[in-house]
Amino acid sequence: MILIVGATGALGRATALTLLAQGHAVRALIRDRARTADLQRAGAELALGDLTDPRSLELACKGVDRVFACAHSLLGRGNFASAQVDHVGHSALVVAARDAKVERFVYTSMMGARADHPIDFGRTKFEIEAVVKGSGMGFTILRPSAFMESHVHQFNGQMLLERGFTVIVGPGAKPRNFVAVRDVAPFAVQALAEDGLNGRTLEIGGPDNVSNSDVAAMYAVRARRGRVLHLPLAAARLLATLVRPLHEGVTRVLDLSTVPDHLMRETWQPQKLLAEFPRKLTSVDEFIDEQVAAWRRKQRSKAR
Repeated sequence: MILIVGATGALGRATALTLLAQGHAVRALIRDRARTADLQRAGAELALGDLTDPRSLELACKGVDRVFACAHSLLGRGNFASAQVDHVGHSALVVAARDAKVERFVYTSMMGARADHPIDFGRTKFEIEAVVKGSGMGFTILRPSAFMESHVHQFNGQMLLERGFTVIVGPGAKPRNFVAVRDVAPFAVQALAEDGLNGRTLEIGGPDNVSNSDVAAMYAVRARRGRVLHLPLAAARLLATLVRPLHEGVTRVLDLSTVPDHLMRETWQPQKLLAEFPRKLTSVDEFIDEQVAAWRRKQRSKAR
């Protein structure tokens, strides 16, 4: 039995559905049943609970051989603040898995996680990596770059398509690496279904490095619409200060956008990964083509 914590998220869902299609038994830890129809059809066992409920983690880990932790709360606040989910919750999950005699723990960290990361989320990821490695269980650490589904589309292109404009913090000229969920999920599947990645930490990114401004321009050209607005860095820092008491998740995203380049490099080169794991990685161009095509289909459907 494989437990997936974060099964209704993009990476967890893709991994769960692939494992189920391969004939593996999958248990999905969920907070509600609203987004689980496809998982249930595919044969997943559902377990109610979440990372803020230690007892639910203990119950979910019973009878499990391997655990995939891919939930996060980057944008969370209140009871689901990052400190509660990403640090306390994941620490409790590691303990529950260890006590249940789980053989392998696969943890989704982030590219660039380190003890002195300028953002708390990056420091937390690094700390939980150490907790996983010190647990005595077999482990695999996945370190993906920024997911295209969030950082290319949700935080950038989606607004341009749906509202006719997008807002970029600062000049948006910093090169960044983005990766598609469909390029990360096969590594998670391999780590959970096989033994070859035991004890490994893998950085996984996309084939190119582009800026937020590049991304916005790609959407605008393909959609033949949209304006790209820029929020000055000083204004973003002031806004972060004002928003911090109200929504720490939004503040964290603003903070991420204002970190100087020399403190948080976000580029990556795929040659080393592809030499060991030959495959085609999704480019930002390809991903944006797909998103714009889906948007056009939706527009045509509305017009009928």
